[in-house]
Amino acid sequence: MIRGFYSARLGINAQQEHLNVIANNMANLNTVGFKGSRVSFADLMYQNLNRNTAENAVMVGHGVKINKTDLSMEQGALDPTGYHLDYAITQEGQFFAVRDAAGDVYYTRAGNFILSLGDDDEYYLAAGNGDRILSPDLEDIAIEMDDEGKFVVERDSIGVFAFHNPYGLNSVGDNRFMPTDISGEAVVVEEPQIMAGYLEGSAVEVAAEMVKMIEASRAFSFNSRMVQVADEVEQTINNLR
Repeated sequence: MIRGFYSARLGINAQQEHLNVIANNMANLNTVGFKGSRVSFADLMYQNLNRNTAENAVMVGHGVKINKTDLSMEQGALDPTGYHLDYAITQEGQFFAVRDAAGDVYYTRAGNFILSLGDDDEYYLAAGNGDRILSPDLEDIAIEMDDEGKFVVERDSIGVFAFHNPYGLNSVGDNRFMPTDISGEAVVVEEPQIMAGYLEGSAVEVAAEMVKMIEASRAFSFNSRMVQVADEVEQTINNLR
């Protein structure tokens, strides 16, 4: 039963991580442009208990592990806001580019922009955390004032970028992603589909996440019970000696 104890323990660890991913998805239910994650599992190495009798193999596994955590790139619902600094990309796998104060470039689906006053007393288009929104040439976007005293954003000035494999992007928090060798480099979208006065909602599906949560919770409970049973059997065996 020692093997069963460790297999069940690995199951508990894997389901705990699964629940963590689900909890993060649910916590971001109202996060603009949020893309959730999903977990896939893989069974561990199998061992033949009848090592000397290959024709009568008795194979026993060693539990489970999390194989990978994938991003979900489905389009979120488009919510009308009427605000002139809100933008939504209507195509999956495309992103706005932002530059933080350290000069690093990231990519995001969140289009709830603001105006940021620069050191040169110019106003620039920025994300909610202050990162500068970038043009197709990866330049800061300065916002001009029209004759009526209103700030005007030219839609063509906002850069939209795509990746060969957006599922390979690395999520770094604050609704931002970084390219990886798997995702490939960012490529400018020549004719992006952007809607002004709209925001893309979170792509998390509550019903699907609730089903996953129930499954993970039950699996966690079953594995916990197996640990308890394995411990009880070991105690019984020890008392027989």
